[in-house]
Amino acid sequence: MNMTTDRDLQSEFNELLAFNERIDRERNMYRDQARMYKQRNASAKSLVDSHFRFNKDNPEMTLKAIQRALIGTGD
Repeated sequence: MNMTTDRDLQSEFNELLAFNERIDRERNMYRDQARMYKQRNASAKSLVDSHFRFNKDNPEMTLKAIQRALIGTGD
């Protein structure tokens, strides 16, 4: 018969709490990254869309605008 002591149960409980805290921190980090990339992509899309409206016939400037939108925005 496998008897579990209160100390064993408390230890297991503490391990589970630590695991949950680590998982929560990771989840929050990924959530924050997703928000940052979503905002960055929206900024890039807005810049490219506005550039296309005004410079449809200049592919070099279009390429520069896309590069600026994808590389130059964010942190």
